[in-house]
Amino acid sequence: MNDAKISIIVPVYNIEKYLEKSIESLINQTYKNIEIILIDDGSTDNSPQICDSLAKKDSRIKVIHQPNKGVSSARNAGIQIADGDYIGFCDGDDTADEDMFEFLYNIAVSDNADIAMCDVRIVFENGEVRDTTTGEHKIWNDKESFLADFLKGSVNMATYTKLFRADICSDVRFPENRKTNEDKFYCFSAALNAEKFSIKSEPKYTYYRRAGSSSITEFSEKYFDCVYLADKISEITKETHPALSENADCNKLITVLRIYKLMYMRNGLDKFRSKADELVNYVKSFDKKIAKKYLSKKDLIRFFTLRTSKPLFFFMIKYFDKY
Repeated sequence: MNDAKISIIVPVYNIEKYLEKSIESLINQTYKNIEIILIDDGSTDNSPQICDSLAKKDSRIKVIHQPNKGVSSARNAGIQIADGDYIGFCDGDDTADEDMFEFLYNIAVSDNADIAMCDVRIVFENGEVRDTTTGEHKIWNDKESFLADFLKGSVNMATYTKLFRADICSDVRFPENRKTNEDKFYCFSAALNAEKFSIKSEPKYTYYRRAGSSSITEFSEKYFDCVYLADKISEITKETHPALSENADCNKLITVLRIYKLMYMRNGLDKFRSKADELVNYVKSFDKKIAKKYLSKKDLIRFFTLRTSKPLFFFMIKYFDKY
């Protein structure tokens, strides 16, 4: 028996088709001292009954039923009752490798890390598997160097690839009034309370990207939450770590470029024309010297192309930069 207890938070909403497989992947973890907290967020299918049935089979499972309030509210409800020494996350339509939480716990202990990280594989409906993991083992011994990498996008922003020491998360919650990028904001907020971070870039979590998933449907207003939260991250960074102000501004710039690209790819430019114009104006007004200092080659190409010509930007996205 492992001494430290891990609380695994699982939001559930209308996923009856995938829920049992997901929770079985948690029940079968090689790390046994866990609690699995299922938060049924007002599901209208059989998900609530499946949650209750699973809880009867395994005493480590707790179930919360609440009216539909969104995934952030569901996760926060789970965090509220979690009593583990560590907190992890899993979405109820994905799966964790059976050794995922043992893997993360061992990283946390061996590296004395407040936040331990693994990587993810993405499985598409056509069977394609995308795995860009490197096998790298990297340790950040100070907060500022980790935040610098986080802000430039070289650290996965998802909560489901991470194990958080519970005491750094006591005052950290997901933003309930936002519908996208909540994970990134939570990870950023937790990192502000942490001192040491470690990743072993091995895929231990499987994210299933399905047609009709909220993450791949047509463009909607909720995606502007990404820009809003990037702006909040910038504000907080300038207050807490002023040396990273330019990094934070570039994080917002990268977000703006990707949202504008998404608007084009999902036919949102006409529907949200004034918002689109705001994003373009932000890109055009951004300091080129700062952009050159921090942006990746791909983001720099997007940056200068959009500043120069929207038709050229659209051409590049259509034929050379779909992902």
